[in-house]
Amino acid sequence: MMSEAILFEHIGEIDSTNAELSRRITAQRLTSAPICLSADIQTSGRGRRGRSWLNTDGSIMMSLACGTSGIASESLPLISLAAALGVHDTVSKILEYTAVKWPNDIVCTDKGFHEKLCGILCELVFAPSGSSFAVIGIGINANCNTLPKELMMPAASLRIKLEKSVDIELLKRQIASAVLDRVYLLKYDLQELVREYSRRCATLGSFVAATDLMGKTVCEGTARRILSDGRLVIETDAGEAVVDAADVSIRTRPSAE
Repeated sequence: MMSEAILFEHIGEIDSTNAELSRRITAQRLTSAPICLSADIQTSGRGRRGRSWLNTDGSIMMSLACGTSGIASESLPLISLAAALGVHDTVSKILEYTAVKWPNDIVCTDKGFHEKLCGILCELVFAPSGSSFAVIGIGINANCNTLPKELMMPAASLRIKLEKSVDIELLKRQIASAVLDRVYLLKYDLQELVREYSRRCATLGSFVAATDLMGKTVCEGTARRILSDGRLVIETDAGEAVVDAADVSIRTRPSAE
């Protein structure tokens, strides 16, 4: 699938690329044509669930905004999964042993556990005209030599894994194009997107724990499948549980007494 032409713009420093594109949308300064905005430094970068995104030298910090016309309202929650699949389409071509961690992290799996390579934040923003846009923030540890130790989960970078630098400008363009293709697939073949996502999702088949915003465990069990609306089904001792807005971490399965 060929995506439409994307306008690329780069800024040295900004509070948040997602926030800037959202401001442009609400000020009616964007058309439905897709735009990708990147920055060297974000002073208020955000991750999922209100967390901050740390600046690291050599990282890619970018946001893609595109109109959602033609995507059914019930499919809008799947934009997050489509974005993760698009990033993985690109990263998996240059680095083996990568996978998607539900809902939208890209992880390296070569050490037998998950090291976070990329985080994604998706937001739905409405223009005064009533038209809606998906704003997809993407943070990738690309040419990072070192990574912060205080992260919630172990991290990896493309440079460390490949033992060489990557072409950041080329990678940004490839990722933006692949993400747009996957998002637009929601207009035509929702089932294919969910199938492909499920095939690449390292969470499925793993013993996991889901926690709420306060860090309290909601349920734990084996992640079994992804529903057509993007929610995760976990098989627990009490039956199946469905989660849609939780942090899900892969745990060591408790040993039998």
